[in-house]
Amino acid sequence: MESVRLPDHPAAEEEYLRLQTACDAIDREIRQVEELTGAKAGEHMDVQMKEDPDQQEEVTLQIFKAQLDRLRQLEMAAGQAYFARLDFIPAGKDPETWYLGRWGVLDPETLNPVVVDWRTPVANLYYSGQIGKMDYEAPDGRVEGELTLKRMLTVRGRQLSGLFDSGIVSQETYLQGVLGSITTDRLREIVTTIQAEQNIVIRTPLGANLLVQGAAGSGKTTIALHRIAYLLYAFRKSLRPENMMILAPNPLFLSYISQVLPDLGVERVIQTTFEGWCREGMGRHMPKVLRESRLERNLSLPEEERRRTGASLRLKGSLAAMKKLEVYLDRLQEAMLPSGGFKMAGIVLMDRAELEKTFLTDLRYSPLEPRIGELKKIIRKRVQSAVALLKERYAESTEEITNRIRATLRDSEARQKKIREVYELRDRRYGEIDARAEAYLKGYRDKFRLPDLMEVYRDFLRECLPEADPPPEGSVVRQEDLPMLAMVCKALHGLKTRPMKHIVVDECQDFSPFQVELLKQANPAATFTLVGDLYQGVRADEGIRNWEEWTGPVFGDRAELKQLTVSYRNTVEIMHLAQAVATRYPIEGICGTRPVLRHGEEPRIIRTDGGKDRLDRVREQVRAWRAEGFYSIALIEKTEDRAKALFRQLGAELDAHLLSESDAEYRGGVLIMPASICKGMEFDCVGICDASVANFPEDEFLCRVLYVMMTRPLHRLCVWYEGEVSPMLAGEKSTLLDA
Repeated sequence: MESVRLPDHPAAEEEYLRLQTACDAIDREIRQVEELTGAKAGEHMDVQMKEDPDQQEEVTLQIFKAQLDRLRQLEMAAGQAYFARLDFIPAGKDPETWYLGRWGVLDPETLNPVVVDWRTPVANLYYSGQIGKMDYEAPDGRVEGELTLKRMLTVRGRQLSGLFDSGIVSQETYLQGVLGSITTDRLREIVTTIQAEQNIVIRTPLGANLLVQGAAGSGKTTIALHRIAYLLYAFRKSLRPENMMILAPNPLFLSYISQVLPDLGVERVIQTTFEGWCREGMGRHMPKVLRESRLERNLSLPEEERRRTGASLRLKGSLAAMKKLEVYLDRLQEAMLPSGGFKMAGIVLMDRAELEKTFLTDLRYSPLEPRIGELKKIIRKRVQSAVALLKERYAESTEEITNRIRATLRDSEARQKKIREVYELRDRRYGEIDARAEAYLKGYRDKFRLPDLMEVYRDFLRECLPEADPPPEGSVVRQEDLPMLAMVCKALHGLKTRPMKHIVVDECQDFSPFQVELLKQANPAATFTLVGDLYQGVRADEGIRNWEEWTGPVFGDRAELKQLTVSYRNTVEIMHLAQAVATRYPIEGICGTRPVLRHGEEPRIIRTDGGKDRLDRVREQVRAWRAEGFYSIALIEKTEDRAKALFRQLGAELDAHLLSESDAEYRGGVLIMPASICKGMEFDCVGICDASVANFPEDEFLCRVLYVMMTRPLHRLCVWYEGEVSPMLAGEKSTLLDA
């Protein structure tokens, strides 16, 4: 033990020895799984399934995939076996000691738990309990007792570097230490620091649709991802990762959050954008989408033009527009039907009344294209019956004629010739009937003109929503056109999407009721978790302005709203300034934000002379932040054009990267970006490059944008302006500095 450096704690040696035992158990299980699978920890193994496997093959493959997943979990567990210890005395029973980790580990010989998974019921004692009388809900019922020890452990491999006991060092102090650290390139899991209100959201039962109003920095994105991991654990008999989906705002944000689920040992969850979901569902029918940022477009428009286009966007995303489109599509399919039904050679194959019942009622839930094919199968059978009937008539007529010939003529060569001629005529008639039937079926599709998707959409807008902006000319559309186009495609051709059982929507305040209802209709067996912040509703013209737009109209009051009110990202000083901006336009029913008690430097609001003076100050500040050891630094301009200009001026000198919404890969370090893409991200330090009155006049939309920009930093915030500062910041005199 002399060579091992242990923390200064009375239980350090005991905990160190316990850690070695846990690591040994993990190593043994790793070897067992390696022997079972033939795989090696740390080596990737690609598993492919045959196109059409039988049931036994599919079961075998699923078991093998589960074993590979377990091997990856154990490999990560070897890096950190656990992070907490709980001592609990259940009422009337012997004391219990539990070690909490990201993954449960059993002793291979005794099958006793060495480490319990953070998602187990007993883990609630850690996330929501304090020393003293406590209880938790177990599968067999409520367990009451006394929590006598709650210990946080800092573990790396077989090394023990920290012990913190609740009551000696408070959990909030421990949390402050974690939050005060420097960021990494991407969002990370937070299993060790989940707080009580976050834990409630994570563990909300699967049967409920959950809406989460989360303040900036409350961890709502991370919590939504942890909720996926929890649900897959708690409902592992009925849920698979392939049946869960998270929708993010853009590919760049997907890259930013890409590491969280793998760090939690969760693979194969569908992670995409709404556009990506439409692309998968519409396939070859998907039109080309104009590459532009909707928020960027709004930031570049004058206020009056922004309000006009906003009204059009809000109309397109409304449930009223969806209802109008449903009615229009019903009329469209009715108008497609042949007016007289189907007749061939005077025989009624299907009259109009039966056609309407079959096509509009019996086959209603099939898209038009396959429905036309299904109807053809019915008509084909009717044609075959009609052919048989016509041939039977000719056969009867032939028999009558030949009988008369036999009755009137003596048996002779002449009589035989006449009879042969009658039968030959019958056979020719049979051929004509077959040819007519074949031609009739070939012409079947001509009776149904399946319209072009874009043609239907444009006609609908002209006829039913003339006040809405049409898409650009040609086959190009904007993102706001996609919900309606997906619905038209669903009616015409179907949406070929994978059925989901649970869907998480991040930044959901920017989704329209139309989008959420469309997702709901396409996944009738799914429940939803939607996380967002109305104060960050920078697309309120197409998203929602209050949660009631969903709770009743979309979810029929079968949705629960929870609020995350504590911000874990910003220092008290940064949050104070950001809240002063946000509450200029308060939102009814939204609780105030409380930051974790973590202090830092006051935000700096600095007037510059513009031009070279501004560049010098930005350059100087970035160098100062780097000298302090900060890693991720974001310089945020209002628009993409301004960001590109700043990048040309300082990018090479600062070794900075330029980020735009079209980027699919997130990179850390010094980043220059427009305001339109910073939402949802966090950085050590943020510089807002021009918050002048010219850029940010008094306006609710711009207030929301400014609030988003101000709530990105963990540690430092600096705001520069030229001329006069934005009136939304002018009241904060204590932070204003002259040039």
